[in-house]
Parts: sequence; structure tokens; C-alpha cells
Amino acid sequence: MSHEASRRTADAPAGGGDGTPPEAPHAYMPGPQVARFVAGRGLAALGDQFLLFAIPLLTYKLTGSASQTGLIFLVEWLPRVLFLPVAGVFADRIRSYVLYIGSDFIRSALGLTAFALMFLVPDGQFLTLCVLAAGMSVAGAQSYIALEATLPRFVPMDQMVRAQSIIQGTEQTSEVIGPVLAALLTSALPTTSLLAVIGVVYALTTLNTLSLRRWLRTEKLSVAAGERTTVRSVVAGIAEGVTTLRKLPAVLGLVGLTMTVNLMVGVGMATSAATTVGVFRQPDTLYGALSTAAGIVGVLTLFVVPWLTKLMNPFAALMTSYSLICLGGVGVGLAETFTQYAVGYAVLLGTVGFFNVVIRTERVRRVPREHFAKTIAIIILLHQLSLPAAGLLVALFTQSFSPQSIVLGSVIGSACAVVLLIPLLARLRTHHAHPDPAPSHGQNDPARDGD
Repeated sequence: MSHEASRRTADAPAGGGDGTPPEAPHAYMPGPQVARFVAGRGLAALGDQFLLFAIPLLTYKLTGSASQTGLIFLVEWLPRVLFLPVAGVFADRIRSYVLYIGSDFIRSALGLTAFALMFLVPDGQFLTLCVLAAGMSVAGAQSYIALEATLPRFVPMDQMVRAQSIIQGTEQTSEVIGPVLAALLTSALPTTSLLAVIGVVYALTTLNTLSLRRWLRTEKLSVAAGERTTVRSVVAGIAEGVTTLRKLPAVLGLVGLTMTVNLMVGVGMATSAATTVGVFRQPDTLYGALSTAAGIVGVLTLFVVPWLTKLMNPFAALMTSYSLICLGGVGVGLAETFTQYAVGYAVLLGTVGFFNVVIRTERVRRVPREHFAKTIAIIILLHQLSLPAAGLLVALFTQSFSPQSIVLGSVIGSACAVVLLIPLLARLRTHHAHPDPAPSHGQNDPARDGD
């Protein structure tokens, strides 16, 4: 998902526009450390997939209610969305390795604590899952924004599509492996055991990041390390992010489009357990296979993304990926057999990777560097508002409509909204963008006017 960061990158101009000397280059991590860093973030993504597998399945098994499953999806995403603006300000002020360590440690403690409480307080299992979902969402938001903020600090703009494809590929690979491993574990152990596994996974990522702190400390921040972070500075940072976003019409179009995509994907995810287990009467292992199929489609799609983005302008690439997502949603909504449903679901979720690479690359091209993380946080907040909204829709309408009908309705609503966004999205028809949308000294930049 959708979902989906601020300073000068390695391809920025060598000096300031007023003749100031060039800045010292970044100190890059050696290759083995880069591999360990990427592997650690991939392992964290694997933990995320275990969590996405375990919470809805445990909830549905505990309550037998599609409505309650939708409700916990709301609980899982709403705190994340509300915390995102604060996470963006923190990402501009606190080094990423500190944020990674903190968020991963918290998620490890939450997973292990929830595992214990499921046995110690059996009458409070649903409440335990709600608290777990909410806490994981807040910590996950900070980790996500930290990763978004890290990339432009080290990657030149001319390599951004490739870098975003690698990051997206890592996430998609975890989507392939995660559900398979989760399904295998639940076939041999109680589903609640996944909570302990999740805790251990995040503990390992915490240790991995701690071992890399020497190299991760070299990143540059927008705000001096000694500057205090207060409530007033956080509020001011959020306001700067909102103001920056309002000046970027093309990015506003991207935001609106992504919100509609996340609504479709969110409804699909929130209803997947109820549809698989409840409607089509399939076992837990096939519920895991459902997510794995989506991950495989995502990985295969990403092999051709760099090639497609060279053949198409951003607008054409965006609308192509959006059309594929809608096609998957229609397939989910109209499926009469589990096989048809699985194919539709794989296309619905799997092609989101293509969409994500395009929107992430365009954000990096167009959002000013010195306000990048705080602006990206506002953007992702708006993107992910659709996810708790999807959970709320499922919770409200499953009494009157089938889960598949709700998915189909979300596709129709999305298509209607996108028609209104075409004038903004049409601004993406050109690849042109200033290599550093935020010149250090505030001079006028014609390349940014009107965008």
C-alpha cells in the first residue's frame, strides 16, 4: 500500500547559487554494510507481513465476524495516519538509525507482550489485538518515514527510479515470502505463535541497525543536530509541510489518486480473510497463498518497471498502473470461485508496486529538499487516511452487502473520483523537473513555477 521521503542529494549542484563553496560529499557506507542495511529493512518488512497475516486472521477466528475484522483494520491504520505528520518532523530532526532502532525495539516489545497476554488474559484477547495493532501502526509509521527520508539523502536523482524499484522489490519479496512462512508456521503451531515470531524478528532488526550506527550517523539532516525539538517546533514543521504541499498541484493530484487506490486496496485487504475463510470456505494455508500470489505478481511487475518508465511519461505510466489495479478490483468483486478471486486479488495488490515506483519517483522530483520529510509525511497521511476509511466501510456495510460487493463499490467510487483529478495529473506528462527542487538560497526557479 498504499501506501508509501529531504535534503540535498548526491546529484545536487556543486555549489550554492550565490557562489558559496560546494558542500562536502556524503560518506557512503561500504558495500557489505549497505547489503546488511537493506537486508535488515527487508527483515522488518517480513515482520510487517507476518503482522498483516496474523491480526486479521486471529480476529476473524476469535470473533467470526467480518465486521469486527474491518473494525480492527481501522484500529490498525488510524493511529499510524494520525502520527505521520509528527513522524515527518522527527525524520528531519533525528537521525534515521535512532528512529529505526526505537521503532523496531517498540515493535519487538509489543509482539512479545501481546503473545504473553493472549495466554495470560484469554478474556481480553480482542482488546490485546487492538492495542497491538494500534501500537505497531505508530511505530511502523516512524520507521516508514525514516526510510523515505533516508533515500534522497544518499541516492542521485538519475538513479532514483532504480533505487525505488530495489526498495519496492524488497518489499514485494517480503510479501511473497512472508505469507508462505506465516502459513507454514500456523500449520505447525497455534496462530498466536506468530506474535512471538514477530517480536523476535523486530529484535533482530534492532540489533542489525545498532551494528550499523557508525555508518548511518554520516547522513545529513535538514535541522542542526543541536536544535531542540519542542511541541512548537513540531507544529511549525507540520505547518511547513502543509504549506509546501499546497504549492505543488501535480503532487496534489498524485495524493488524490493514491487515496483512491488505497481505498480499493484497503477494502480488498480488510475483506480478504472473511472472503477466503468465510465466503469460499478455504483453509488458512490458502489465505497465506493469496497474499503470496499478490507478492509474486508484484515482483514480476517490477522487473519491467524501469523499462516501462523509460518508454512512458509519468502520466501514462501512472494511469497504466492505476488501470491494472482497477482491473484487479473488478476481478475480486465479480469472482464466483476462489481461483477467480485469487487471480483478481493478486492483480489488485500486485500491481500496486508499479504504481508506487512512479509516485515515489515523482515525489522526489517535485518536493523541495529542505522540507522533504515533513511534506512527505503529510502526503502519506492523506494517502493512508483511505486505509482506516476502508476498515470503517467494511465494518459498516458487511451487514447489508457481501465483502466482494464492497470491493466492487470501492472501484466504481475510485474511478469517478479520478475523472475529476485528470487536470492535475496531466501536469505529470513531462519528465522535466529541477534536479534539486529547493535551491539552498531561495532564488526563483522557473522550473518550479506552477508545479
